[in-house]
Amino acid sequence: MSRPAKLIIYTNSFKHNLNVLKAKTKDAKIWACVKAGAYGHGIESIVEGLKGADGLAVLEVREAMEARELGWEKPILLLEGIFSRQELHNISNLDLEIVVHNSQQIEWCLSSKKKFRKIWVKINSGMNRLGFKKSGTLFCSDTNKILNHLRVSCTQTGALGWMTHFAVGESTKFCSEQEKEFKKTITLLGFRDGESISYSNSDAIIYNSKFCSDWVRPGILLYGAASSLNPNYDMKAVLNSLQPCQALQTEIIAKQIVKAGEAVGYGKTFVALNDMVVGIAAIGYADGYPRSIKKGTCCIVEGKRCQIVGVVSMDLIHIDLSDCPEATLGSVVEFWGKQMPITEVAQFSGRLCYELFTGITSRVTRKIM
Repeated sequence: MSRPAKLIIYTNSFKHNLNVLKAKTKDAKIWACVKAGAYGHGIESIVEGLKGADGLAVLEVREAMEARELGWEKPILLLEGIFSRQELHNISNLDLEIVVHNSQQIEWCLSSKKKFRKIWVKINSGMNRLGFKKSGTLFCSDTNKILNHLRVSCTQTGALGWMTHFAVGESTKFCSEQEKEFKKTITLLGFRDGESISYSNSDAIIYNSKFCSDWVRPGILLYGAASSLNPNYDMKAVLNSLQPCQALQTEIIAKQIVKAGEAVGYGKTFVALNDMVVGIAAIGYADGYPRSIKKGTCCIVEGKRCQIVGVVSMDLIHIDLSDCPEATLGSVVEFWGKQMPITEVAQFSGRLCYELFTGITSRVTRKIM
């Protein structure tokens, strides 16, 4: 029998969460952000689960290729564009839409004889990460000529798209400031009526839905989790309507009777106050469960909340079974999922849900349901 640590992916939860977000995005089309292997869930799980999205947004050509091979026929966007001139061949063959955020990428596109489905120009409106500024290198005497060449190299009507990224999606003030800067910049660059605009990530969709423009780019909410460690009321209300898309589970593989005064685990950081039964679960930080959890972190055993005790080790975790005497060898333990919110684990570990999702390692078996 293989080691019991496994990650269960719930395909129907993707469909449910997408529908929840569609109701909040007005008439905007949805790029489902599936970079980092669909936030650790696997591209193979979302081709069916997110088939209702208008397109997929990925980071690498490799992810786009995998999605195409799995049957995805709708648009795919490369969020950071190409990383080398050699990738242009794949862009054309896979019929991808690409972002350009620096002058080198534009040079590569203009020197290519390949046709592009659509090109999105990334504007730095205040996040200062990627994109062109008003005073940047894209502004020169040949700006109109350059952008017109980009338009000609695309196969779609309204071939140029315009994109920026909100740094504080939950703040109306900061989003408004960035929108103002964005609109000034694209006007100077010769924005044309009919060309698409994309602003909003998950936070902006919930807190500032007025910015849901032609295309939105939800990420973490599609997976049923929050972007911050302490979501406010608005986000909590949305989270209550979403469904977890994964469950991290394993089994109890040993039980120990620990006497009062005895210690548990490395460093003897936990000492039993009374006689107790401790279950040993086959999972650890080498599987992606955070070693940084605080005292009081729980998991679910036989439907009951049980506290994790001692230090998380590489392969194993100790669980206080005082409130779950029926637990035995083979009992299933859920560390996050439908019964144990991943947002709670994130808060107790000081890590974002993004980190937990993408941190699950390859030795954990995946199961798509």
